[in-house]
Amino acid sequence: MSKRHWIAEELNRGNYGVMRSSRYGDVRGFLCCEWWCEGYWASSGYYNLCGEKPIILSRPNSIPSILRGLASPSSFPRSRLLISLWPLIRNTVRNSLNRSSINELPSVPEKASRVNISTDVLIVGGGLAGLSVAKELGKLGLKTVIVEGEYNLGGHLIIDDSEIKDLGKGREFIDKLSKEVSGSTTVLTGTIFDGFLEDAAIGHSRDYSKLYIFNYKYIVLAQGFREVPLVFPGNNTPRMITGLTTLKLIKWWGFKPRRVLVWGSDDWGVRVAMNLAQLGIDTYLGDNSVVVRSDLYRSKVEALGIKTFIGMNIVNAKDSSDGLRLTLENIRGRKAKRQRREEVVVDVLVSAVRLPVIDLPAQLGVPIVYAPEIGGLVPRRGFTGDLGLGNVYVVGDAGGLLPETLIIKQARITALSIGVKEGLVTGDVLDKELAEFKRDLVTTNSSYYNVILRFEQGLQGSGYYAEPNVIHAPMWAVAGSIEDVENALKSANRQYLCFCEDVTLSDVLGAIKVLMHGKEIKVKVLHGEEEEYKSLRLPGMERIKRVVGLGTGPCQGKFCLVSTNLILSFIYQKKPNELGLPRIRFPEAPIPMATLAGGE
Repeated sequence: MSKRHWIAEELNRGNYGVMRSSRYGDVRGFLCCEWWCEGYWASSGYYNLCGEKPIILSRPNSIPSILRGLASPSSFPRSRLLISLWPLIRNTVRNSLNRSSINELPSVPEKASRVNISTDVLIVGGGLAGLSVAKELGKLGLKTVIVEGEYNLGGHLIIDDSEIKDLGKGREFIDKLSKEVSGSTTVLTGTIFDGFLEDAAIGHSRDYSKLYIFNYKYIVLAQGFREVPLVFPGNNTPRMITGLTTLKLIKWWGFKPRRVLVWGSDDWGVRVAMNLAQLGIDTYLGDNSVVVRSDLYRSKVEALGIKTFIGMNIVNAKDSSDGLRLTLENIRGRKAKRQRREEVVVDVLVSAVRLPVIDLPAQLGVPIVYAPEIGGLVPRRGFTGDLGLGNVYVVGDAGGLLPETLIIKQARITALSIGVKEGLVTGDVLDKELAEFKRDLVTTNSSYYNVILRFEQGLQGSGYYAEPNVIHAPMWAVAGSIEDVENALKSANRQYLCFCEDVTLSDVLGAIKVLMHGKEIKVKVLHGEEEEYKSLRLPGMERIKRVVGLGTGPCQGKFCLVSTNLILSFIYQKKPNELGLPRIRFPEAPIPMATLAGGE
């Protein structure tokens, strides 16, 4: 892990723009180094950017500024002019897009082996939740298999040297847990679980040499959270990197930034800032929330001398020779009691804003609902993590963001629930542990308990979950309050939502207007217009996706679909379910046809 990484060398030389965007050919950064980032790189023809042998475009293209309007997702290929000229210009257009040639694509083994895996319990994700539930299931004598996309176990804790409440240092705790579990559990690292077909559950190795067919009695989804890009004017800067990747670059690969701004102040965001400050890096912490969100670690911020920009919006960003120049203003604009405007120059803007990974529950058709208390859009589940499908459970941050100590206890509840179904544990044992878990939820934060209770029972025991309106979209760094929305929309053409397809917020708003047959949708509703506005039906995310190509890149919307849903719901004060999500399809990550064919 200590070997100097090529991409760290580039960053230390000041070269953050190692990519070009797919549509416009703008300079872009690699953003992150986790397995799900590979789809984003592939959208522009890049592969293995965080490996030892990266594949980089030999001849990147860019669109002249005078033609950008025609190339935008709002115009291409729906412009009548372009449609009429298409037979003449199609080859030119295709050649201008940044895609790898056939000779630049990564090599794929000629023959992939088909591997059948049979187990009692299949666990997808080898972080804290997955390891904890495997440990508990092992005590019951059940055979378990862990599938982990990264080449190491431990999830985000593998790089976290901060003190975690009741656990000690995160890295030390997870290293010990990994060793305990590895001896009694089959572990497949570097393996992506792709999802579900009608007659099989499929996965593949990241080197494409193996196609896995999984057979199981129960499956536990423990994929954790995913950090997403921030949305603000100028967010196409190559200097934005996610929190987990920033820590890897610095601690493992020798990246040496001087000054960073960590955006996102929940437990994880504060701990990212703590890790950086402890390394002697000049660290700022920002968020457009009223206070630091983390109750557990709020006091650590001041103790470590971390300067904060809390209650601030990022209203402008510009790359310069000395770094990324960010302009921040107080939330609520002129209505705020205290007017504040600051400018800060940083080497890296770190996005620590995270969302639960809902891909696999959505593939299975599990209801995805909005619960801001536990991270936003989450699968509707019970206290045991049961998704109501008989043999499918969700554990840890994938089912809603919770403190680590509660994740470990929830993992035990899930294991006991499976044990009861298998006749290995009596119901009394589960009931006793469940009552204690509920008390811990209430003691830590009563909102955790209340939202899961509403999941289980619905409104007043009716089974109906009353979804609230979105009051804040944490990744939309330019608008922390409703009062900021109108001003934020003025720069919508500089706020990128989908980095794979270069789709901006302006493109999406334009698509909504087209789908509403040109009808203007007000952001500010006057007195007396409330009822008319409530009855207004916006086009769903599936239709928006088809108009502008949002989420159609190889990453399959992992960085943009949920964020766009929350931002639009916030802008129009609608419930996320009114917009919905496009259908999440198999596979989780692109699989070469040779791997699929070789597995037959």
